[in-house]
Amino acid sequence: MNEKNLKARLGIGALAALLLLNPGLRVSAQQAPAEGGARLGPGEVTAPTGPVDNDQLHVTYVRLGSNRAEGFLYEPKGRGANARVAILYAAPQVPAIADIGFNPPPVELASRGYRVLYVRHIYQAGDLAMPLDGFAETSRGISYLRSLPGVERVVLVGWGLSAASTTLYASVAANGPAACQYPQVLVPCKTEEASGLAKPDGLVLLDPGLAAADKPFAVDPAYEGNGRTRQDLDEYSAANGYDAATGTAKYSADFRKRYYAAQSARNNKVVDDAIARRKLVDEGKGPFLGDEPMSVPGTNSTGSGSGLFKTDLSLLAHTKRPHILLKADGSQPMEIIRTTRKPSSGVKSVGRTGQCCGYTLRRFMANDAIRTTKDFAMTEDDVLGVEWRSSNLSVPGAAEGVAVPSLVMSMTCFMFVVPSEVIYDHLAAKDKTLVGVEGTGHLFTACGPEFGDTKKRTFDYITSWLSKSGRF
Repeated sequence: MNEKNLKARLGIGALAALLLLNPGLRVSAQQAPAEGGARLGPGEVTAPTGPVDNDQLHVTYVRLGSNRAEGFLYEPKGRGANARVAILYAAPQVPAIADIGFNPPPVELASRGYRVLYVRHIYQAGDLAMPLDGFAETSRGISYLRSLPGVERVVLVGWGLSAASTTLYASVAANGPAACQYPQVLVPCKTEEASGLAKPDGLVLLDPGLAAADKPFAVDPAYEGNGRTRQDLDEYSAANGYDAATGTAKYSADFRKRYYAAQSARNNKVVDDAIARRKLVDEGKGPFLGDEPMSVPGTNSTGSGSGLFKTDLSLLAHTKRPHILLKADGSQPMEIIRTTRKPSSGVKSVGRTGQCCGYTLRRFMANDAIRTTKDFAMTEDDVLGVEWRSSNLSVPGAAEGVAVPSLVMSMTCFMFVVPSEVIYDHLAAKDKTLVGVEGTGHLFTACGPEFGDTKKRTFDYITSWLSKSGRF
């Protein structure tokens, strides 16, 4: 593959991002093997393109057998003690989510001696983006890593949004189609897409959220129809405990109870309405063939939107039990992990599902729809009343099928401290670890100078976890 063809396959933007964020890298190309070890093409590593190698890393472009994903193999110069464990880092480029490009995990882990295959899934606005999209390419990537000299184990890594798909992948690879065809799941997977996937040997989740299970908490119960008229349920009303001057709130127990009950009821109504619309579409009775646009005011499909925990910091405030906390002074005590996040919501955060990006009925059902129950709520240290297995993109639901050694890293300046413990509790693995990184945000950067180099602390710990004797 010559430089012109390589640029065409990556896209100019992707190649530019790679070289901009990793200056001095040489980029070459090779083929990943298909399942069973057969190659998809000639398989030779061609003449390198792009700048010369830097002193630490070399990057190879790896074809994964489709135009829906591309692979970049980050390799350290020389083989160290970590060469026996390879990493597959999967990151989606989904509609409405900015592609942050060649982000920290591959570079940080490769610089610590690991070979890292970055699998970048590609979607265009309007694509359906189903939960198991990219699983075939991830499976080929795992098989490819196992074919490299000296590789004995492959560990799957997901960060933020991609933690949902990587957890689901690990569960489905281990358990087959049954892991995504539970009786209560709203949109079961297809048997053929969930069969014969290469199994990872471990799982690392970096600051995972609840994915589909986050969505009900962004449903605004102050809406009746298309109007936001329920002042008794308005989280941004001073009468209900909100302080517009500070952007913070202190909601009473009574308000929270009424709010969550109405929020759960409205969430289930949105799901029920979508199921009814899908039935009409399936029967050919809708205005569109096969699918239809979906737009719901007072909900959010592109982020976590509004929600009581965004302004009332007594909610999702800390874990239930002690876990390892990586502190700025280098110590690693076992203690309750407490959030250091700031208020992050206001009336402008009230969203609308389908407000952009070709959002459709089937996309909602597959990715965002999930059932809630009468005890639905967030507390200071828990998330309650979610039917975790009613969505395949519920991380706690998928975690119940993951038995390989697992590490969950939570960044205390973000909102996923409690969700991380919920996920940890649902993991089936006997060898599992939850670690908080004090004073770091979702992008691994410190939220204050007093917290020091939080990125280094995060990835140094991952290295120590991966290299523990007997784990892999």
